[in-house]
Amino acid sequence: MDNFLRKLASPVSHSETSYLPAMTSTTKWLTKSFAIPIISEFGGQGLSVINKIKHWAIYVSTAFIFFFHNVTYAFWFYENIYLSNGTESLQVWQKVISFFFLSKHSMVLGIHLCLLFRRRELLQVMKTCAWIESKCLGEGASNYTKISILSHLDASKFSLFAVPIVLGMLGLFRPCMPPSIANTLILECRDGLGDQNAALWVRLLNGLAQGSVGLSVAAVIVTAIKRIFLYPAVMVELWIKTIERQLDHGLAGFRVAQVFQNLNNALMRKPLNNLFVLLCIVCQVISLYVIITSWDNISLGVFAFFYLMGFDFFIMIHVTLHSQSKSYLASVKFSENMESLQSRNPWFKKFLTSCPPLKVGMGDGKFFDGLSAFVIWQFCVDRLINLLLMEK
Repeated sequence: MDNFLRKLASPVSHSETSYLPAMTSTTKWLTKSFAIPIISEFGGQGLSVINKIKHWAIYVSTAFIFFFHNVTYAFWFYENIYLSNGTESLQVWQKVISFFFLSKHSMVLGIHLCLLFRRRELLQVMKTCAWIESKCLGEGASNYTKISILSHLDASKFSLFAVPIVLGMLGLFRPCMPPSIANTLILECRDGLGDQNAALWVRLLNGLAQGSVGLSVAAVIVTAIKRIFLYPAVMVELWIKTIERQLDHGLAGFRVAQVFQNLNNALMRKPLNNLFVLLCIVCQVISLYVIITSWDNISLGVFAFFYLMGFDFFIMIHVTLHSQSKSYLASVKFSENMESLQSRNPWFKKFLTSCPPLKVGMGDGKFFDGLSAFVIWQFCVDRLINLLLMEK
């Protein structure tokens, strides 16, 4: 029964004894998307920052399409929704969907720029995570994979392909529906968002553009989830549990954890961390609102997209954001165990005072603890209830 539940929760990675295969496979697809400034080296021998002209050309072209789409769509939103003052025929759910894409793509663009300017820190974090897991496996670490993490990795990998496909199909069959920019550049869309008076070449071009944007959005979010937030936190926890069994090297190993946590905090520092948490909150609330209030007014493709988004961001809050407390809880437990083992050694006590608990900051002096994810989810539910009450 337990094996069946594991297969149900994680169809692809349920039998994995480490996270390395799933991470390696997903990273390969992330680098091929050219949505992040990291590329696989020739022959698949490791990772490196983009340094060749042809690779930079592809990366810049992909980024330009994403940026141009965002700017054009923001212009459409400003003209047709912000300045409409109730004169347009758009319904509330249509405006909500339009705002969803505007806010989501804008925040993802901000994360995209952070990854560009912090590409060397990103590369070092990615390499160090793989080194930590390999090292721990060499030290005998086993039975540390959790089905919640594996299922989240499977869901993220699925989204990497599903999001561009769904957005591409939406651009093909609903050329006037947000986040399409064809209604600004080419089409008039006189019949509203459901207008179907578009030539085939327009539909194809619009579908390809939206699919490209969807791939960039999915790749940036998956990179943030798996390689910046989730995997480093899990590896710090694994490293601390591994060195805890080695008294002779435990304190020296804890210094390694401190250095790596500081490196990852430098990568996650403002505004990336804030953008990611805000992205989770906004997208979760809007996805649930659209599913609850507008399921009978939207097409099956749009409903499937928002269902996928709602599920993904629910997992992101309860797994990804919750994982940010792992390093803090593991380091606190490590210090307590070390103190109990070496309680009579004054030098040891003095050394432990220089090893404060590892923390992942949330901004304003706050950091992630065991209840942070629950508080964020509660905030989402409160905002959703307020929206539903306002509609009534």
